[in-house]
Amino acid sequence: MKVMIVHKASKFNCVLCDILDDAGHEYLLIEKPEIIFDRVYADNPELIMLGTDMPNPGVAEIVRKLKSAPSTRDIPIILISSRRCKKIIKTCYEFGIFDYVSEPFFPAEIAARIKNISYVNDRVHDLEKMLDRDYLTGLYNRKFFMERFNEEIAWAVRYNEPFSVVIMDIDFFKRINDTYGHSCGDEVLKQAAKRISLAVRTEDIAARYGGEEFILLMPNTNGDSALSVCERIRCAFLNKPFVCQDLDKGIPVTISQGLTIFSEGMEPSIDKLISRADEALYKAKEGGRNKTVAIFDEITA
Repeated sequence: MKVMIVHKASKFNCVLCDILDDAGHEYLLIEKPEIIFDRVYADNPELIMLGTDMPNPGVAEIVRKLKSAPSTRDIPIILISSRRCKKIIKTCYEFGIFDYVSEPFFPAEIAARIKNISYVNDRVHDLEKMLDRDYLTGLYNRKFFMERFNEEIAWAVRYNEPFSVVIMDIDFFKRINDTYGHSCGDEVLKQAAKRISLAVRTEDIAARYGGEEFILLMPNTNGDSALSVCERIRCAFLNKPFVCQDLDKGIPVTISQGLTIFSEGMEPSIDKLISRADEALYKAKEGGRNKTVAIFDEITA
C-alpha cells in the first residue's frame, strides 16, 4: 500500500517510516502540511497518516477538505495523535477519518490497522464494480460518471479549481465489427479501456460513454496537463496493435479525442461542457482522426 505521512519534523517519523518499510509498504513523508493537497493529486496515495500537531492549515481543516473533495474523499486517513487530543480526534472522526494511532508507535498495531483498511477497501471496491462499472470494459458506467460530474463541477466552482473533460471515440470501429466480427469488436473495447486506464491518474474518472465512445474527467487539471494525458492515451493506441483471438496478426486501432476545460469564471453547465468536448471530437474526426482537438473558452487549439 502507498502511504503518505504528513507530520511535522519528529524523531518518530523515521521510526514510522521504518515500520512501513519493514511491512512492505511504500511511503512518502511530507513535513510541510501546506503542500499536502498538491502532493495528494501528484502522488495518489492509498492511505494518508496525518499528524495532529501541525500549523496552518490545521489537521481538522485538512481532513475536512480531503473528505469533501470528490477525488480524495475515499482515501482512508489515520491520525497520528494522543488521547489528550480527544476534541480533535472527535472532530476528525465526524469528518470521516478511519482511525488513529499514538506515539510512540507499536509496529504490530500499525500493521494491523493498515491490514484492516486494506480489507475494507477491497470489499468496497468489489461492491463498486457491481454497481458503478460497465459490464464489458470494467470502466465506470455513464450513470456513475454523470453523478460524479455534478460533484466535481460543484467542487470546482467552490474552490476555483480547473478540471478537464475529454470525449474519445475509436476510429472506424464499425469497420472493425464488420471485418472481424462483434466478438473481436468487444475485445477491442476491453483492450481500449485498459489502455485508457493505464494512461490516467488514480483520481481521474474514465467511463464508457456509449458504444465505442469513452469519456474522461480530470479534476484539478489545466489544459496543458490534460493535453499531455490525451497524447499519452493516443500513443497507447497507436504504438501497439490490438489482438483478437483466431487472428494471425494484430489490428491497428487509433482514437480521436475532443478536449475542453472548466476554469474560473466559466458557466458551470455540464451540458455545455460535454457539448464543447463533443464539438472538439467532431473537429478531430473531420481533421483526419487519430488526433486530439481542444476547445478552450471557445478557442480551438
